Amino acid sequence: MILLALIALGLGGCDYFPRDPEHSLDDIRSRGILRIGAQQDLPPEATQLIERIERSTGAKAKLSEGALEPLLQKLDKGEIDLVIAPFTKKTPWAATSTLSPPIRIEGHEKNRIEWRVAMRSGENRWIFLVETKARQIVRESDAT
Repeated sequence: MILLALIALGLGGCDYFPRDPEHSLDDIRSRGILRIGAQQDLPPEATQLIERIERSTGAKAKLSEGALEPLLQKLDKGEIDLVIAPFTKKTPWAATSTLSPPIRIEGHEKNRIEWRVAMRSGENRWIFLVETKARQIVRESDAT
């Protein structure tokens, strides 16, 4: 009985998890705009992913093009919500951003490029939503 009371007390102090310390997902939903950075034209898998995120958040995507490094700096500052780009397997950007699973792979071995979505680290609710949608795209493309 005491154990159950302690568990209930512990859970009572918790809000919903995972959390977004910077409120990324809530901000996207209230703003109604999903700010996306890309350095080049997006593959079909990225377009599908954006459409799914739009449906989940109720936000409309706004795409900004630019060089990868400035886009990732904007991501880190919270000025954009996602960066979709081709990354090499050993990209140094994985240390500063959270990268989704690859949504598209081009090339082999040394020439392998993985299209991924970069997200602000620590925004776990937002990351969970994007990664869930990315994994759906991958599963569906693997099934065909």
